[in-house]
Amino acid sequence: MKKIEDMTEEELDSYLANKAKERERYYREEATEEEKEKKAQRDAYLARETSYRRSGIFYEELPKDHLHNLSYKERLAKAEELNGCKFKEAKPCKDRFAPRDDFSGVSYPSQCDGRVVSVPRSPGLWSIRLHGLVLGPIIGVCLLGVSMTDDSMPAWHSWLGLFLLTAFPLIMYKIGNAIRIVDAIEFNRHTGLVRTPYTLFRKPFYIPIEDLEYVVGPEVKNMRGSASMQTGYLSCRKYPEHYWFGNRIGIAGGGDTHDWSQMNRFMDITQPINRYYYKAMEYTFKKNKNAHGNGPFPEVMKKYFDADDCQINRMEVW
Repeated sequence: MKKIEDMTEEELDSYLANKAKERERYYREEATEEEKEKKAQRDAYLARETSYRRSGIFYEELPKDHLHNLSYKERLAKAEELNGCKFKEAKPCKDRFAPRDDFSGVSYPSQCDGRVVSVPRSPGLWSIRLHGLVLGPIIGVCLLGVSMTDDSMPAWHSWLGLFLLTAFPLIMYKIGNAIRIVDAIEFNRHTGLVRTPYTLFRKPFYIPIEDLEYVVGPEVKNMRGSASMQTGYLSCRKYPEHYWFGNRIGIAGGGDTHDWSQMNRFMDITQPINRYYYKAMEYTFKKNKNAHGNGPFPEVMKKYFDADDCQINRMEVW
């Protein structure tokens, strides 16, 4: 069989038509219900996008005056103004930096609202919430089991077990969303600056993304080998001279070079936001939350979405 790049237009049309028939036959006869549901959602998404194209709104250009127009030196000076002090050079990092243009991977993007990409740090308060969500119900079931089999146990054990099993996970979930901003590493496309998270000894500071590098660490696997987590951290080339400085800013879930490259592309205002972040943007728009989850969706970004479909209806999102 010929390679696609060697086909004539007629052969390519025939090949694509046959592939379409095969997919249609598969989803009609062999696909699972879950696969059929996903295909239906994908087809509906594409149908809505087609309607935006036909209406002309898809190609309508909008003003980009909400984006910064600052050079690296100007953004560095702005960061120093926000930090209240000058920057100083950090000690050279011995680890190898990841490339900024490796788009070969596929992963799930971080929370994004079109203005900001929010990435939680690690270790952080999110890990406390995660342990609470897992351990709370387990302890609750144990308390309920013991209180039902042992009459000598006081009644409050049963109520505590019921609380840990029902209300506690919801409370921890709500608290986790409220404190996400504390752990958040903020990549702000509209200012061109990255804001670091809070730590025990340091408040956040602002820095241009050009002065951040990403280091990919080892992959951590569990003992049974059924799951793994990539490790990695951000390394600063410089840092505010009046701030206590730790040489690493960990990223929750580790991330990878693909995520880092997408963050750099997101911060590059010479090109539109890549489709990599579209689903995350549509999710935050539908929830009417910003990327941190601590406020409403940015008003300046709402013009790029269909209010009824909660779907991006523009060709290029700035």
